[in-house]
Amino acid sequence: MGTLFRPVPGCRQPRRGFTLVELMVVVAVVVVLLASAGPAMSSFATANQIAAAKSTFAGALALARSEAAKRGTSVIVQARGSAPSGNEFGAGWDVVVDTNGNGSVDTSDLTVRSFDALPSGVKLSGAATIVYRATGYLATATDKTYTVCRASGSHDGFQVTVTASGVTDILAISSCS
Repeated sequence: MGTLFRPVPGCRQPRRGFTLVELMVVVAVVVVLLASAGPAMSSFATANQIAAAKSTFAGALALARSEAAKRGTSVIVQARGSAPSGNEFGAGWDVVVDTNGNGSVDTSDLTVRSFDALPSGVKLSGAATIVYRATGYLATATDKTYTVCRASGSHDGFQVTVTASGVTDILAISSCS
């Protein structure tokens, strides 16, 4: 048996590969695509950081409420450090069992969990202390409202409201102040 494909005498074989011009065109197209996708990826990453901060904060509130009911004593969610006004929880926060029942965090109180500082592009503002009673209700009779937004403001974010009954409600907002 002979080979099925034989070169025809006198015909040139097609060359394989890319020319330099073709390669430069492909590189130029890739550069343009990456340049246009960069700002969108940055915005996407910040939006994900905001959503993660909102979920982490809501989880901390749920943990504090359940620990208060489980332990039969007050549990406090308190901002860590001395963060600036408008970003009270920027340095992180702690969930602490108020073992002596004085309504404030002392060195003798048990820290259930500590949460890390927020990324620099995210801010979480509101009252720096939330106290849950053993019933799961807040120690105050008024709702507490927190906002999770971009540090630069004026973009979409979330409003986290803790009702006097201890229930957490999350609402997407279109304008951060």
